[in-house]
Parts: sequence; C-alpha cells; structure tokens
Amino acid sequence: ADVLMQTSYLGYQSTRAAGFFRSYDLSFTQWQGWNFGGNRTFSGGNINGQWQFSNYWKTWMNLEWGLGGFSTEQLRGGPTIRTNGSQGFAAGINTDERRDFRMSLGGGHNWSRGNSNRFSNINFSIRYRPRNAVNIEFSPFYRMNRTEAQYVTTRSFQEADRYLLGQIDQKTLGITFRANYSVTPNLSFQYYGQPFISAGLYSKLKRVTNPRADRFQDRFHTFSANEIIYNATEDKFDFDENRDGTTDYSINNPNFKFRQFRSNFVMRWEYTPGSTLFLVWAQERTGFGSQGNFSAGNDLKALFEVYPSNFFLVKFNRWFSI
Repeated sequence: ADVLMQTSYLGYQSTRAAGFFRSYDLSFTQWQGWNFGGNRTFSGGNINGQWQFSNYWKTWMNLEWGLGGFSTEQLRGGPTIRTNGSQGFAAGINTDERRDFRMSLGGGHNWSRGNSNRFSNINFSIRYRPRNAVNIEFSPFYRMNRTEAQYVTTRSFQEADRYLLGQIDQKTLGITFRANYSVTPNLSFQYYGQPFISAGLYSKLKRVTNPRADRFQDRFHTFSANEIIYNATEDKFDFDENRDGTTDYSINNPNFKFRQFRSNFVMRWEYTPGSTLFLVWAQERTGFGSQGNFSAGNDLKALFEVYPSNFFLVKFNRWFSI
C-alpha cells in the first residue's frame, strides 16, 4: 500500500467504584499518514470516554477531528486532490446488560470544514430474553450523507480527461431482526432478517479544474444549465462544455436506489453426540432503480413486492468413532 503511518495512544482506566461510577476509561489517539510521494494524505485524532454507572448502565462519547490532506484515491486513478479537514462527535448509552430486557441508543454527526461533507447516523437496539432458551433482538439504523465532491465517472474531451463529480445526498435505512430458540440442548432454531434501503440523489455536477487549490470551490467548475442537459428518453446527462450546440460527452444518470431483503432460517439438530443435521432456508429480494428520492414507507412496501429468490440447504454429518 502507498502509505506511511504514524500513530500514538494514551489511555487511562479505573475499575475502582467512586461516586456514581463503577468504572471509567479515557483515551486519546493521534494519527497521520503520507504516501510515498511525500504528500500528507491524512492526519487527526480523537478523544474517547466510557463510563459505567453504579446501576450497570453505560455511556460513551467520542470527539474526532482531522486536518486537511491529499487523496490519491478520490479521482479513481486521476491526479491527487486536496481534501478538507473535518470534525465530529458521537455518543451513546446502554442499559444493564445483565437484564432480560436491554436497550441501547447511539448516534453521531461529522462534517468537513466548509460543509463539503456531512454525515449523520442514529442506531437503536432492543434485546429481550423472555426465557433462558429464547433471545430476540431488534436493531434499526438510519444514516444521512451529503458529499459535495462524490466521484461519478471520467470522460475524455479535447484530448484531456474530465473527472466528473457531483453532490450526492444519500439516505440509508436498515432494520435487523434476530431470534434464537433452543428447544433442547440438542435442537435449536435461529432466524436473521434485514430489509435494507439506500437512495442517492445527485446534483451540482462538476469537473475538476485545479485539484490542489486551497479553497474547496476553486478546485472545480460546476456546470451551468447551458452546459448540461438531462436526456429523459435515454436517462442520461449530455454535456456541451464549449457551448457550441453539440454534445461533447454524456454520462448515465448517476442517481440510484438500492433495496434488499436477506433472511436466513436455520434448524440445528444434534441427533447423536457429535453428529448434526442442519436445515437452512435463505431468502433474498433485491431491486434497483435510478430514482434517487428516499421514502421509507413506499420503499419498504416496494421491497417486499420484489419476487424473491429462495435457497434451501440440507447439511448432514456423522461422527464415526475409530
């Protein structure tokens, strides 16, 4: 890999109960890296903390920052481009993990200087054990991402490469469900299922002009309405960079929508010591689209209207004592 990296870490942990806390730990991490060309590609650090209260609940937090650098990967083999610094935070809380009913909640937000990138996420989890042999878990998550300079593709014009980027607004939703039931020590059932939806909407298409410019907006030329036309018939964008009335190059509509549901149901039976039988049913539903709009209710409904692919597996093994 084209990277030289330096890191440092400092941490402190206490397991002695004091006041409201049973234990806590704090840490600081610093890092930076260069490529073999001598460009500093990244640098930053974070501060982490975790506290366990006297009632066995836990909370945690993270503060992170990064300085600007250079990326040799963003343009997919193109020239090195300058990247902005960023900062962010995350926090969460968990209830007593010893209990039959447990919950956790967490999330965070990260943004680049100049708001060239923004990312937010939230996740929630419920775990319930109604009896020793049964475990149920429900874990939804939601993510929002806006990137002003997301790579789209590369085109050639006037014997030069055009590295085309755009602003992407992406939203992602997933819901994970797990259930385990041990009927006897030798017979158990496990289920896993997750519907997943992600949609990305592009705007402000642009090309790279000065990738090492200090100011973010000076690194690109954003196409005006006179330079780009959406071709609805072929679902693509036509570019007239020199404004002579003819198409110089085209790209397919980069907007996307991805829907998927995956599930697995497994029965495990140890019919004699060391010998087991597995029955597995797996289902998958996958759909694609070029509409970048996100609608959780409509997208979940459309997902389960997709015709499924079902897979069945039988696995049998027998232990022979020699």
